[in-house]
Amino acid sequence: MKIENKDFWEKDQIISTQDIQKNAADFELFMFQEAQQRYKDNGKMKEIKIFGCGTGREIGAVANFYNPDRIVASDISENMINKCRANIVEWGIDSITETQVSNAVLYKGTKNTFDLVTLLNSMLTYVPKRSDRLTIFKTSLEILKPNASLIGTVHNQVGTPLKTFYFRIRSLFSLILGETVGNRNTGFKGFKVQGYYYSKKGLQRDLEAVGFKNIEIYSLEEYYLKNNQTYNRKKGYNNLIFIATKP
Repeated sequence: MKIENKDFWEKDQIISTQDIQKNAADFELFMFQEAQQRYKDNGKMKEIKIFGCGTGREIGAVANFYNPDRIVASDISENMINKCRANIVEWGIDSITETQVSNAVLYKGTKNTFDLVTLLNSMLTYVPKRSDRLTIFKTSLEILKPNASLIGTVHNQVGTPLKTFYFRIRSLFSLILGETVGNRNTGFKGFKVQGYYYSKKGLQRDLEAVGFKNIEIYSLEEYYLKNNQTYNRKKGYNNLIFIATKP
């Protein structure tokens, strides 16, 4: 069944798949550390913004690593936020965490507020229009303090053989498809929604377009190779991880 993005995330069946407290993966810890290193001359990261927080499963990992004074976590799904609010109380991080049902547009005009912005759990995969993704990137840039960073993960056009082949075929028609080359139906639990899978070049282009600097992007295959570890992209998602800094 094909449904709209917001309706997808309001479903109990979908929420149940996300309702865990998640430890940071090694590649997430790498992004955490890199963002902290870039910001070290500015002191402690006191205020952190999490877009697409869902049930809150990454909030604890962010809180444990940075020990911030304030986390603002938002999601477009009211049901996700309701579950998130219950979870942060259970996990004992409600005193530092504010939750909001909102999208990036509502933060326009908020400037130089946060020491870090996160787009974790490949939340941008479920933002199929480039104009909306650029709005999220632009807003992230605006709300960050100078020298602070945006970190995140996105689904990659290169990974399992079938997925890689699908996007290579679509790229042959890029003059016709334009920015929609990366679009593909995604979803789970019997529901389908329109999604977007980034190429490394396309992600670099979009981050640069809104004004980010010092951009690093790695596929999981590249990240693990960098650390002398093996990663079988024929079986894995091979997501792209990125960090980009506000000048």
